[in-house]
Amino acid sequence: MKKTILYCVLDWGLGHATRSIPVIRALLEGGHRVVLASSGRSLVLLRDEFPECLSVALPDYGIRYARNARMLIPFLLLRVPSVFVRIAREHRAVERLVRRLGADLVISDNRYGCFSRRVPSFFMTHQLRFQPPRGLEWSAFLSEWFNRFFFRFYRLVLIPDVAGTPNLSGALSHSGRIAGHPKLRYIGPLSSLTPGPPIQEDLDVLFLVSGPEPQRSLFEAILLRHASALPGRKMIVLGKPGSSAPLPDIPGRGLEIRAHLNRKAMATWMRRSRWIVCRSGYSTVMEVAALAMKAILVPTPGQTEQEYLARYYTESGLFFCVPQAGLSLPDALDEAGRFYSGSRPAIPVNRTPDLLLLLDSPS
Repeated sequence: MKKTILYCVLDWGLGHATRSIPVIRALLEGGHRVVLASSGRSLVLLRDEFPECLSVALPDYGIRYARNARMLIPFLLLRVPSVFVRIAREHRAVERLVRRLGADLVISDNRYGCFSRRVPSFFMTHQLRFQPPRGLEWSAFLSEWFNRFFFRFYRLVLIPDVAGTPNLSGALSHSGRIAGHPKLRYIGPLSSLTPGPPIQEDLDVLFLVSGPEPQRSLFEAILLRHASALPGRKMIVLGKPGSSAPLPDIPGRGLEIRAHLNRKAMATWMRRSRWIVCRSGYSTVMEVAALAMKAILVPTPGQTEQEYLARYYTESGLFFCVPQAGLSLPDALDEAGRFYSGSRPAIPVNRTPDLLLLLDSPS
């Protein structure tokens, strides 16, 4: 039976939107009607990828990072009350949309208030346990409580990772009591980028800028400064879909700047690149893994999830990671060359997720 599906995506960087693309494609190919709900650049990206879908603006939590990484935790804690208010507000908005659209079910990518008491709702996340900063590890149980509380409103919780080892999310979705939650379903890492036939690697380094502000712009400035000094042909993608702002004018030969690339162009340029330099955000990592690329991952300072993933990937031999502080790209490229000289564990990536059976599941 064909369904009308309200698909809600968190606008925290572009990662939640890009990893939702293969799921939305699978639903459309199954003959379902998909209505997109998001905000900011994520909504722009989804509208570009799926112009045939109805889309609605649905504001989310409006969280920004502190510029000073040391102030991140108190900065976020001060915003907890307003986040709960916005969760309640988005839930009321979703209920109105369900009634207006005649939706049969809701899928939420990491938006806790995007569920309905009228129709089945499904939640997608790769963080069952939030990563507290060093010295506050004891507080991890609070994030389990938070997730357990909201999981009550969803039929299933979809994890974009494999259930066994090796895996891409590590302790984020494979540790603690919550990893045994009965509603969890591991659907495999997701990527809308697909490998193709062999292609010439004629781009030396591809730089990908992503993540929430203001750290996104700080990372952009760092990469622009370093990229212009590197030899060879380089490209930097700023992660700004729909932007009409002029591109930065950076001196230096061999550097091309793009505001944004669609999924097909992104896959092509990634495969043409000898090296990729990007954040260690989970969705970006899934795309790098899907194309089996050599990458240098730079975690966002103060974003504990990315800092944890960087440590996990280094220790497990999956990817080469370096901190942003004191970043030297020539040194990082030399070290990464030695890191990738050996074999690495392979992670299967789910490019055509078959969620239809899960969505029809009674429990």
